[in-house]
Amino acid sequence: MKNRILQIAKPVLLLFMVFATSCSNEQVEEEILKVYDFKIENAGNAEEQLEMLTKAMKRFHNFQVAEAQGYEAVSPLVPGMGVHYAKMEYVDMNFEVLKPEILVYHPDENGDMQFVAAEYLIPIPGCDPDTEYSNAPEGFIGSEDVWAVNCAAGGWTLHAWVGLENENGVFAPYNPALQ
Repeated sequence: MKNRILQIAKPVLLLFMVFATSCSNEQVEEEILKVYDFKIENAGNAEEQLEMLTKAMKRFHNFQVAEAQGYEAVSPLVPGMGVHYAKMEYVDMNFEVLKPEILVYHPDENGDMQFVAAEYLIPIPGCDPDTEYSNAPEGFIGSEDVWAVNCAAGGWTLHAWVGLENENGVFAPYNPALQ
């Protein structure tokens, strides 16, 4: 019981701290990772990385937190996915498990945005949809993550369905539950 109370109290205390102070987004993210004691470099496999990502993304189940952290809509509602919200300062040539460039939300029956997936974007300068690209970025440990070139998004993309289960797999680009 005490552990459960602590699990609830830490994030609540953190959110209070976020709103009670004028921290930068970067400082807020660092504090969140400290609260959950994430050490992504200690992950031994993709499953452990996904577990850490799932915990780190819990804060984004509240859509207003994503907006406050600087994620902005970059797509309309995409069938089988949702609406994509990007944090442009994260869009670079680096894959960071706990800092996805894009969060994917899907409206529920009331129109409320529900977090469904994290998405990674590694730019391809001058991305051309008629070009066949190889050498996908290194991502999660192992070979189960399959990157796709999406020139409309600007480069290599990878979904991680950590907010909504995907029967096609955690790294599949589309989720049939959202058709």
